Amino acid sequence: MPDNITSVTDVVPAVGIFYNKVLLEASKENMVYRQHAQKATMPRNSGDTYKWHRYPMPAAATTPLSPGQDPAGRKVSQEALTAKVQWFGDFEHVVEEVDVTNQDPVLSMSAERNGYQADITFETLMRDILAASASATNASGGNNGGTPTEITRGDVDDIVLSLLGGNAKFITKMVSAGTGVGSAPLRPAFRGIIHDELLMDLEACTGFISMAAYASQTGVTNWEWGSLGNTRWEWTTNAHKSTDATPVYYLPIFGADAFGDVSLDGIQSVVKGFSEAGSKLDRYATSGWKAIWAGRILNDAYIHNLRVTKDT
Repeated sequence: MPDNITSVTDVVPAVGIFYNKVLLEASKENMVYRQHAQKATMPRNSGDTYKWHRYPMPAAATTPLSPGQDPAGRKVSQEALTAKVQWFGDFEHVVEEVDVTNQDPVLSMSAERNGYQADITFETLMRDILAASASATNASGGNNGGTPTEITRGDVDDIVLSLLGGNAKFITKMVSAGTGVGSAPLRPAFRGIIHDELLMDLEACTGFISMAAYASQTGVTNWEWGSLGNTRWEWTTNAHKSTDATPVYYLPIFGADAFGDVSLDGIQSVVKGFSEAGSKLDRYATSGWKAIWAGRILNDAYIHNLRVTKDT
């Protein structure tokens, strides 16, 4: 091998790194909480508080009528539930140096990032609202020795009975048996949301049915994992999880119209280019979003949290 070899240490390439223009997709959490909310929109110039009305059903009229006499009658009963909207938003600040030296269209990419941030903001707010429901139960049917234990079929069935006792309505209808090999019928069901770290615990429950084995895929949501008794489960990495050394996970199980979601004007994109952002020398630009939002539980009898730990 000759001694005098000219290498890249002698003649440095003009560009020493190959840049792949195909951008990597950023990690995103599954958005599962708000899709089951009762959606409402406030018109502009109508105050900062949204009101729902509920008319409770009357009790059974079991007293026989007297001959020729009318009953005393009853008043119409109305209940009001309110939620005060609040403003949320954020922006990214891009300086001129980044814009003129970076191969990526940084300012243009901000629109997608802003949309994601807005979605995860309201998803997280709704998650925390549901985690604070009036009814919660520690799982106790498992064998991991914790308090609470891991999720079990018995714990889920107890919550189903509690929701039925509160007259909660199922979200999904019965799915009859299909002709496919290995397909299974499904009961009418409430919805449950579970952390991805607990999916194998869910599958270990007696009677679990994978969504791949459903007799029909009609109505299956993007993040649905499977069915357990009268519940159908969706998963997310953004599920509520405590910061304890042994984390406690909050698994909301709920029926139709259990909680509500109010917005005004939707999510607004606000972009100020280099000539608009306020710099005298057009030295920076901004790209952001803002939105007006509120959420609340509409009927505490229609939602119940199951608190669990992970099986070891």
